[in-house]
Amino acid sequence: MGQVSRTSIGLIDWPELDQNLWQSAITKGDFLSPDGKAAQWVPETKLQVEKGYGKWVFFLTSIVALPSENLTSPVDRLSKDRLRDYVEFLTLQDLKSQTIASRLTDLYEALRVMCPSYDLAMLKHLLKVLNRRAKPSRNKAAKIKHPLEIWAAACKAMDNAETSDELTPLHRSCAYRDALALGILALRPIRLKNLAQLTLSEHLTYDGSRWHCSFLGCETKDKKPLHFALPTDVEFVTRFERYLTVHRPILLRDVHNIRQSRLVSQLTGPLWISVRRSRMSQQSLYWNTCRISERLFNVRLNPHLMRDCAASAMSSDAPEYILAAARILGHSTLTTTIEHYEQSSMLAAGAHLNDFIGQLQAKNSSEDDKEDLFDLPFEQPFEENEEEQE
Repeated sequence: MGQVSRTSIGLIDWPELDQNLWQSAITKGDFLSPDGKAAQWVPETKLQVEKGYGKWVFFLTSIVALPSENLTSPVDRLSKDRLRDYVEFLTLQDLKSQTIASRLTDLYEALRVMCPSYDLAMLKHLLKVLNRRAKPSRNKAAKIKHPLEIWAAACKAMDNAETSDELTPLHRSCAYRDALALGILALRPIRLKNLAQLTLSEHLTYDGSRWHCSFLGCETKDKKPLHFALPTDVEFVTRFERYLTVHRPILLRDVHNIRQSRLVSQLTGPLWISVRRSRMSQQSLYWNTCRISERLFNVRLNPHLMRDCAASAMSSDAPEYILAAARILGHSTLTTTIEHYEQSSMLAAGAHLNDFIGQLQAKNSSEDDKEDLFDLPFEQPFEENEEEQE
């Protein structure tokens, strides 16, 4: 197996100036000093941007700009020629156009919080051009499935798991668990982090008639509390409580104390149990969801894509509720829901939906009349091959 080439430099090997600026940006201040510009970012975002900036540091090192410029402000190391060379550097790594745009986004975000008083118009201009021309690396729309279609397939998979003669009792329970997780993601498309967090008697509570799910603001990406009820139809409740009273105890090796459904309100601990009798990790939930969906639909429906499916279905089946879709998915603005999750043409939305969304977008278009940097040509080579990218 060939050795993987290094393309990034870790924080510890950045120039000392850059390390100090980054640490200040991500650190919360005390009563005498303000928070850093990135202090409120979630850990995953901090790590993503840190790794992305590490790729820029690697590039600067490869062209011998570092360490000779170690004491130079990170923003002063920028130039049009260098940015062109960086894009070419990433292109030679066989990265897709969307990935290259993401690397430039990481660079922009890092510099924005590390050097907040500097003008980043040149980099922002380039980033808009790259995002405009970026081609999706995968055809997401072709993967969109209606949530009820996914739930129906998940139900069939749960039935097959319980009747399989090829699986041990433990593996039947694993298969049932994975199918249920897929079904819940289809009907209630919460983020993967929150799915893995689900804890009985903490996030999931039973009031005698229905199950409620609640997350504190500190547990959600948009820092706002999230509350919703699980479906109340007999099919869902029966399957969900069967997992709680039969399959979850098997996964916990608690087969001598299988609880009756009338005691479900007293259950505690993680909802999703691994074969090691502990809480399933985000990674395990992610890959299990991908694996079972690929087996059922011949396409991978990762947990994030399930959110696209939900928003598309809502905008297709009931476009008047697209505002609700934005809140369910934890988006602070309707624009995010429409731009990133609306794939409803795959679900036969029709002209009515397009008109409706157009009206909604018109309400938020107050800035559209301003001069757009897309209309201003960026110097070559970013404008070349335009015909191929259109």
